[in-house]
This record gives sequence, C-alpha cells and structure tokens, in this order.
Amino acid sequence: MGHDPEPNAPGASPAPRVVRLYELLVLVLLWNGAYKGARIVNTLYALELGAEPFDTGLLLATYGVVPLVLAVFTGRLGDRYGVRVPIAAGLIVTATGVALPFFWPAFGALFAAAVITGAGFILVQVSMQSLFGALGSGATRTRNINLYALVVSSADFAGAILAGFAIDHLGHLRSFLALGSMCFAAVLGMAYIYRRVPSAAPGTVAPGRRRMGDLLRNRPLRRMLLAGAAVVAGVDLFQLFLPIYGHSIGLSASTIGITMGCFGAAGFVTRAMLPALARRFGEVRTLLYSMTLGAATFLLIPLFETPIALGSVCFLLGLGLGLGQPLTVILAYNHAPPGRAGEGLGLRIAIINTSHVGVPALFGAVGSIMGTLPVFWVIAGVIALGGVAIREYV
Repeated sequence: MGHDPEPNAPGASPAPRVVRLYELLVLVLLWNGAYKGARIVNTLYALELGAEPFDTGLLLATYGVVPLVLAVFTGRLGDRYGVRVPIAAGLIVTATGVALPFFWPAFGALFAAAVITGAGFILVQVSMQSLFGALGSGATRTRNINLYALVVSSADFAGAILAGFAIDHLGHLRSFLALGSMCFAAVLGMAYIYRRVPSAAPGTVAPGRRRMGDLLRNRPLRRMLLAGAAVVAGVDLFQLFLPIYGHSIGLSASTIGITMGCFGAAGFVTRAMLPALARRFGEVRTLLYSMTLGAATFLLIPLFETPIALGSVCFLLGLGLGLGQPLTVILAYNHAPPGRAGEGLGLRIAIINTSHVGVPALFGAVGSIMGTLPVFWVIAGVIALGGVAIREYV
C-alpha cells in the first residue's frame, strides 16, 4: 500500500481535515433533542385529542416498529460501507417525521410521524454509536461513548424543557415545527462536515457468512443485551406514563416537561461520573448498581403529586437508569466479534426495540384497565430481573 505524501512535500495536496468530536456532538444534541421533544409533544397532543392510555401506548410503540426491522441492517451497512450516508439520510428523515404533524394535524398523522421519525432515528443512532466506538479503544472508547451519552442526556433535558414550554406558548402544532427546524439545523451541520465523516467502514469486516445466531450464542453479549432491553423498557415507560400521570394530577405541560427534564439532568450527572465509576467498580458492577437504584425508585413515583417532590424522584430515577444505556452500548461493543461491532450494536437496538414495540402497548392496556400504579411497580420488577441476568459477570 502506498503512503500519503508528506504534508510539506513539494506538490503535495493538503492533508484532508478529519471530523472533530465536538462537531459530531453538536449534531447529536440537535437531532436527539428534536426527537425526544417530539415524542413528548406527540404524547401530550394525543391526550389533548382525547386519547386513552392504550392509544398513547400504541403511539409510543409505533416509534419502535421500523427500528426493530432496520437496526441490524443499519449496523451491517455501517460495518461494510461506513456511516456517512446512513447518518445524513437519517437526519433528513428524522426532521421530516418530527415536523409532519404541523402540516397534517390529525390523530393518524401522529402514528405516521412516529413511523418516519423512528426510521430516521435508527439510521442515525446505530451509525453514530458505531462511529464513536471506532474512534478509539479501551479507556478512550469508554470516554468517547460516554461523551456521546452525556450529550444524549443533555438533549433529553433540553428536548423535554423545550417541548413543554413550546406547547404552553406556541401550541402543539407550532411545537412540531419548532422541533423540526431544530433537527433541520442538524441536517445543515451534517452537510458542512459530510466529506470529513469517514466514508470507509471503520473496522475490519469479518470474512465469510455472518449469521445473527452467532451473536446470540455469545452468552455474555446476550446477557448484556437483555439488561439493556430492561433499562430501555424502564425509560420508555417513564416517558409514556409520567406525562399521563402528570396530566391526571393536573400538572401543566411546562411542569411536566421540567419534571421529565430532571430525569435527563440526572443522567448527565451520572454519565459525567461514569469513567470514574467504571474504574472503581468495573463496568458490569456499575451497571448492576444503577439498575438496582432504578428499580427501587420506580416504586416511589406514584406516591408523590407535588412538582418538587415528583421532580426529585425523577432525578433519582435518572441517576439509576442514566448509566444503563451508555454501559450497555460499551459492553455490547466490547463483546461483539471483531469486525461486527456495528452489527452487535444493531442487534442491541433491535432487541430493545422489541421492548419499544411490545412494552408500551402492553402496559398502555394495563394502565387503561388498572391505572398507573401497578405499571410503575411491574416495571420496577422488570428492571430488577435485568440486573439478575448480569450478576454472574460481576
């Protein structure tokens, strides 16, 4: 293989600039903030239109339908051809889905928007996680993925706050447009750095036939994937039932947004501490402790109704569940076979999107029949069982 010419050699063209980490993080902040805010606006707009908990459960489940189908394919695509095109396409599709209800203000449009937004989200999510994981190894990889997770936490907080205040001051429909504009800004940012995002696959693709069953037979990887699914189920049900619960006790949209923002703020705090916690306790033990705290805190939510108390409990819940997502990404990446990290991350997301699809619909039906109290208690048990699955690796 020939070598690139020296930068200062006569006649040599300037070395191409490499995309910088902070540029990618800005895109993640804009894209994920718009996506998370749109989910909240969708839920509250559905309730405004008279939806029952079962309807809103189906709506939230719809976000996971396309990711369930595309997650592994997106990971394989990134492993083989690079992540540049999936990220660019995903940002455009996400922006379209977020803004759609503004142009088509109907209950059915919320489901169409969820399908489109979910498709764009999965293209960006798998590709971004694979890219951040490929930018280093060992402690550097942990740091990079944790920075990604920190920005996601910031986006969760900003998206929730923006959604709540936008609804109160602009109305539901203009809130969709505002969030869509935010995601379109990420599209423009991607256009600016497009040629500097790696176009080749970031890792070496394993030769021969690649079967998903090979990944599922990897026992440690399988257990980490199940733990990740339990964590995401908890986050999904928090995002579904906290607005329903807040609406039922008379909280305003902005108060609900602030309360949910406390969850995202706590995730930022714990993820800032993740490198130190991983060095002190190890990644698996830290994950187990965080899931235990999350399960315990879910039991407390329906016991409080004042905004300050509820926000404090949601902050505590964020301290627990906030670590689960970056840790399961790191562990899935580390346990995936060489050259199949993107596919392993895609499988992780496919499994958790099985949870995205089934769990909100199931628990939405339970909530319609029995109320929200049993839902919070059952999901606490699900998270606790996910922790049991990884105890042998502590």
